[in-house]
Amino acid sequence: MGAGVSQGDEKGPRAAIAVVGGGLAGLSLIDALLEQGHPAAELLVIDAADPQRGSSAPATVLHPFAGRTMAPGKAHWRAFLKSWETLQRWCEREEEPLWRPAPMMRLMEGDKLSAKLEESWEEAHTSYPEIVRSRRVEGEESRRLLPGWQGRPALVYEPAAAVDMPGLCAALLKRARERGVRVVQGDVADLRRDEKGWDIGLTSGAPAWRAARVVLATGAALGRLLGEADLRERPGEVGVWEATGPLKGLNVMVNSAANIFERPDGRVGVGSTYLKREGWRERGDGEAKQELGEKMAAALGGADLGRALQIWRGVRGIYGSDHRPLVGPVAGECELYVMAGFGSKGLTWAPAMGQVLAAHLLDGAPLWEVVDARRARQMRLRR
Repeated sequence: MGAGVSQGDEKGPRAAIAVVGGGLAGLSLIDALLEQGHPAAELLVIDAADPQRGSSAPATVLHPFAGRTMAPGKAHWRAFLKSWETLQRWCEREEEPLWRPAPMMRLMEGDKLSAKLEESWEEAHTSYPEIVRSRRVEGEESRRLLPGWQGRPALVYEPAAAVDMPGLCAALLKRARERGVRVVQGDVADLRRDEKGWDIGLTSGAPAWRAARVVLATGAALGRLLGEADLRERPGEVGVWEATGPLKGLNVMVNSAANIFERPDGRVGVGSTYLKREGWRERGDGEAKQELGEKMAAALGGADLGRALQIWRGVRGIYGSDHRPLVGPVAGECELYVMAGFGSKGLTWAPAMGQVLAAHLLDGAPLWEVVDARRARQMRLRR
């Protein structure tokens, strides 16, 4: 047994709070519970370490406008500002480079969203939070920031940063272990409740864990445990390129048909938010390299972009009816909570929602209505 974890009864060891999922969402919650004073020895993380989950993507970026509008609502701004401060603190305390800030340049030609985005920016930019700075550029300034764009119009905004997501999650998990949090590797095969709490059975066949409270932070895998709700898996794909030719020394991160940015290690990440196709698991890396390369060439002037080093594809979970995260208690289930459904907005929402859910669990603090899981009232545990 790990230090401070009780033996429990014949059904196995016990924890006060078990977090199912060791990606960014689950680890954000664990970090917040520790910071808000919950004893580490009473926490458990069950982590399947799925290489195809969103938190395993090797190229990820946080910027203020993760969506189809440049006029996000108040809840978005609250989440972004809280998550930005938290991510910056996490990354800067580590010795390895996990964070590279740079302005984001949204190219305003070449896709159907351009006119809508510029219109929403015109309406909203004077009311952005003080930390967010933005401007429209073209001509010489546009050419200086991104020579291959040839001076065409763009919106430039900051703060934004490339984040080494796998490296950050590894650092958060290491810190949790060092503080005394128990970490168990495996998939949840069965989840049942009796008068003493929850039994959590693992596919490995190990003795079931017992927990007073369970939080499902399993991302795209949430639908395997919860049914009767509009939970969907959305595939995404990113690549890592050598920083040569026009990819060397990027002045900005680029947001167009794909995001293009220098990672903290100096290599270049490129990716699309979602793959709109069936059979994505069988998709070949050669096709992905060609398509991602074409998207980069359109933004960077068409020159030779060098060699792709890695292609990753995986899934993110979304709540289909409104695409907002699900955070809070599962209706009709005693002491069962969910923190998932972040889609492509995990960096924007998860660190902030970890703090919100931790305060709710420990002190009964209110959840944010916009993400409260109880709005998915038909969602139920699969039995």
